[in-house]
Amino acid sequence: MKKLNYIYGIAAAVIAFTVYMLTLAPTVWFIDSGELAAVASTLGIAHPTGYPLFTIIGHIFTLLPFGPEEIYRLNVMSAFFCAAGIFLFYLLMRFILSSGGLEQSPAAKSAGSKPAKGAQSQTAAIKAKISSLPESLITGTAMAASLVLAFSKTYWGAANSVEVYPIHVFFLSALMLVFLKAIYSTPDKKSQSAPAGSFITENRFYLVFAFLLGLSFTNHLTTILLAPACLTLFFYTNLYDKPRLYKLLGFMAVCFIAGFSVYLYLPIRANMDPTFIWGNPHNFERFYWHITGKQFSVWIFSAQGSIPAFLLLMGTTVGLSVYGLVKQKTINSSMHFIFFAVICLMGYLLISGSNEIVLGQFKKFSASLWGEFGSAVVLLAIPGLYMLARFNTNLFYFTLLTFFGCLFYSINYDINDIYSYFLLSYITIAAWAGFGIIFIYSQLTAVLKTPVQKTVFSAAVVLLGVVSINTNYALNDESKNRYVEEFTMNVFKNAEPNSIIISSQWDFWVSASWYFHFVKNIRPDIVVIDKELLRRSWYFKFLEKNYPEVYNNSRAEIERFLPELYKFEHNIPYDTKQIMKLFEDMMTSFVKNNPNRRVYSTWEIEQNKNEPYAQNFMRIPDGLLFRLTPKEQIVGGQVPDYKTYDFTFTPLVSKDYYHETLMRSYAMMLSSSAAYLITAGRQQEAKKYIELALVAMPNFPQAVELKNKYNL
Repeated sequence: MKKLNYIYGIAAAVIAFTVYMLTLAPTVWFIDSGELAAVASTLGIAHPTGYPLFTIIGHIFTLLPFGPEEIYRLNVMSAFFCAAGIFLFYLLMRFILSSGGLEQSPAAKSAGSKPAKGAQSQTAAIKAKISSLPESLITGTAMAASLVLAFSKTYWGAANSVEVYPIHVFFLSALMLVFLKAIYSTPDKKSQSAPAGSFITENRFYLVFAFLLGLSFTNHLTTILLAPACLTLFFYTNLYDKPRLYKLLGFMAVCFIAGFSVYLYLPIRANMDPTFIWGNPHNFERFYWHITGKQFSVWIFSAQGSIPAFLLLMGTTVGLSVYGLVKQKTINSSMHFIFFAVICLMGYLLISGSNEIVLGQFKKFSASLWGEFGSAVVLLAIPGLYMLARFNTNLFYFTLLTFFGCLFYSINYDINDIYSYFLLSYITIAAWAGFGIIFIYSQLTAVLKTPVQKTVFSAAVVLLGVVSINTNYALNDESKNRYVEEFTMNVFKNAEPNSIIISSQWDFWVSASWYFHFVKNIRPDIVVIDKELLRRSWYFKFLEKNYPEVYNNSRAEIERFLPELYKFEHNIPYDTKQIMKLFEDMMTSFVKNNPNRRVYSTWEIEQNKNEPYAQNFMRIPDGLLFRLTPKEQIVGGQVPDYKTYDFTFTPLVSKDYYHETLMRSYAMMLSSSAAYLITAGRQQEAKKYIELALVAMPNFPQAVELKNKYNL
């Protein structure tokens, strides 16, 4: 029977993987996809926090003999790990539903933990019902909850393209499964005379958990969001005597460090000077900055009061946990205070008028739930949470602390692609939905009397998960998504030989250009300079290594700027006007010190009215780019050698911010280029650009105005 249970879990994973492969992106996607593909392909160093585990595993996948190229193999890797995470989530749900020992841990049971008197009879009845669940229903519920999670919008989206989140969700499911096995399978041994081998065997789940925790940190540091729930449950259910507990913690620390040691990849590889060396973590200072995400700290906990509130949350959780350890209190005596503290802190942030960021991100989360799962699943989660509270108080609070710990952190993070940071909360909702199915079953026990009826109900439950495929299929079908690749190639087509492109358009083409430029060797003659990364000293090592001529031509300006940048990075007082002037001088030098190279910039830079560099140059809309041209080269208001280009791209219905921005980029630049062509009397060429702009965004105002005004 046990082997059969594994087969059902594998079946759920296979269903998920098959659908993921049908909707898999064939090439580079938005945001960090191109950079991560380039880093994995070349064994480089990715943006903070470095993601060494992802890089190593990803590199292995790039070497496997399938698929047309590296990026496709890495996309398949995402599908694989998301599907493997579903298998582990299935095992997690089965373990919770089928283990009678989950009522209390052995240690808590020995301490005499009891539910509140007023709820004893009802709780006992619910536990009795769950303890007698048909095997088919346990399997069906676990499969349904797993498939609901597998085909939720964000989880499914993570499976479609290369990112760090697929490995992250794999570890989240693994950690929760192993941790609960440790809590509820480890005997309550207080003897200090047992040999070390016996101690390790008895506590093997704790040691595996600690190792996986350290390993998971090397992929994504938000694994720490499990800390409040795990710490609390650990201290309230492990009432070992202190010497034995300290021994266990010592062994766990060693295992954690063993897993965490994968981070040594960063300084080791940095000193080998790879092509991609974000942050240059070659020494302890740079290493520490990188793994703590110092570069991105401006976006984390941006709301006023969020840092002290977060510290209060963690302090309350740890403090009450330790109090429970010292006083040997059980979960029912103090756990409520922890939950109360979480609710108070969440309320504080959400009602604070100064925290617009928090409110905005919370609204995103709230609005996402219905589209994430579908209304049926969300509605199931509500009675499911009630059922879990009656079934097992420990697990009830464990999932709540997990949910709120993730939500609390995420709503304080001011980024557009925030939904991936909600994944841990989404996982808990899927688990609650599973208990919601059990709630429905408990209400139908008077009707479901025969084994056949119960089996039919169980089969119908599985269909809930299967039907969820249809909910998000259209939104998650990226099988024809070549939009970023097309845009990148169109920019490359636009650029003259040996040209320089200055951009901060990371999410839409700079990241992708790293993959095509350095891995696929497309347009190696082009120099791509990311303006935002010029605010980080490590980036100049990257420029010097990959674009030595351009770097040397601006060496004097760079060397004047770097000492001020050092002050900025090390929080040393600096003159704001001075550093901005030196930055502008350096930016100007990239344009004026390379007279043999045509220099372009992308639209988002030129839209910023606070970009004062290269004031003696005209910004001429040129296809998808702006050409920076010396004023003396403008004849009669026109550029003598102005060309038009044949751009080809796939139009799309806007799905989200990224798709809309990409299409808007086409529409905006093509319309601006058309306007320039009209001033030069080249109406037919302008007409072609206007038609393309309207393909990208029908009814784009500037394109419609030009079309009507000039009868094109």
